[in-house]
Amino acid sequence: MAKYKLIEHNGKTVAILQKEDLPPNTSRSFPLDEANTDYQEYLEWVAEGNTAEAVDGLTWDDIRSTRDQILRDTDWTMTTGASVDQAQWAAYRQNIRDIPQTYSGKTPDEVVWPTQPSTAGPNS
Repeated sequence: MAKYKLIEHNGKTVAILQKEDLPPNTSRSFPLDEANTDYQEYLEWVAEGNTAEAVDGLTWDDIRSTRDQILRDTDWTMTTGASVDQAQWAAYRQNIRDIPQTYSGKTPDEVVWPTQPSTAGPNS
């Protein structure tokens, strides 16, 4: 079993799911961001000749892990002084939170992630 699993949306890898070297029954996802230390570790792992597991067989735990990471990564948009359109970001974050309910009765592979709003300020 691979240490990492790719998470895709519309045929494009959008995040990486770490499956090993974590506490029992847990997983963690992280974005494709060169400034992210988990992503840097993943790139080093791949450079050593390893291959991430294909996206097949996503579970609801994978979806929830990705959702939780997206929410953590976008918390800054809700802080006082953030120069983004907070109404758009609040709606986006609510859509992210609602993913499990929105797709209730469907498979995890059917989840379509909402498009992230612009990080440009509302007056840009």
